[in-house]
Amino acid sequence: MIASDTAEADTLDQDSDYDGAWKEALSLHLPEFLSEYFPSIFAAIDWTFPVEWLDKEISQVVSLIGQRNRVVDLLAKAVLLDGGEQWILLHVEVQTSAEEGFAFRLACYNGSLMGLHKRRVVTLAILADLRDNWFPNEDSFSLGNFSSKMQFPVCKLIHRLRNDWQEKLSLPVQLARAQIATLRTAGKPEERYQAKSKLVKELYRAGYTADQLRNVFRLIVWMVRLRRDLDTRFDVELIEFEKEQQMPYVTSVERVAEVRGVVRTIARILAKVGVELPIELRDRIQLLPVETLDELADVSRDLASVDEVVEWLEQHRA
Repeated sequence: MIASDTAEADTLDQDSDYDGAWKEALSLHLPEFLSEYFPSIFAAIDWTFPVEWLDKEISQVVSLIGQRNRVVDLLAKAVLLDGGEQWILLHVEVQTSAEEGFAFRLACYNGSLMGLHKRRVVTLAILADLRDNWFPNEDSFSLGNFSSKMQFPVCKLIHRLRNDWQEKLSLPVQLARAQIATLRTAGKPEERYQAKSKLVKELYRAGYTADQLRNVFRLIVWMVRLRRDLDTRFDVELIEFEKEQQMPYVTSVERVAEVRGVVRTIARILAKVGVELPIELRDRIQLLPVETLDELADVSRDLASVDEVVEWLEQHRA
């Protein structure tokens, strides 16, 4: 392979799925994330009632206004401690250049949801970028004696990691570390490998149960993607590390072989019906629990497009 091809392959292999990892993490672990990122909002919610996700409602607004790359918008309906219902718009911004109209865009989302559905909406913004001085938290406008203003809480990951999260190892904090490490090592394969190795090894020392560790590991692997040769090296190192620690929590030689074998089988079945899986989708499938992989293998012959595969995965989130 010539040098330019190698560089292109390196870039493709490292193109991490930020959006998918954030959406999965927030959907499955909303209480933990609100507790860590927005504690005052967390404290107002009655968590004995399940949260309802409003995918259709947020899709209406996103399609109306338009959406940039590296953005995740989720809308949840929660029950408050006072018995009322509250819609909460969670916005994750992962971009590397400042956006002049960011606060205005969030105000448009909020206003559109309120106008379409006659509901007050609480907007929360997670800024997962590397710009130290970029902290938009307000949209305001005035003319004469008219004025309008929307302020929204912001969780700026690099600020929190540098200050009150330095010693924390919870799932929301570890995912924040993974996001920032991924951005900082873009185009630096070896540095990303070292950052991922450090992140994962810290998990074993954090006091997680085996199930908790597997869950955090799955999200970090999803977000921090390595070049293929480094990914193989990472697997080997992790297996050896687990043996040394006598903690076979995440992987084993047998499990790695089993999972990869099932994923290859799924890819072959889909290829026979004309569905070629993109690399990022293969990676996502490889992180599924073994029992879910088996289910996917059973139904693969009935899936006629990549969109149908993605839809099946959305319906069978862990």
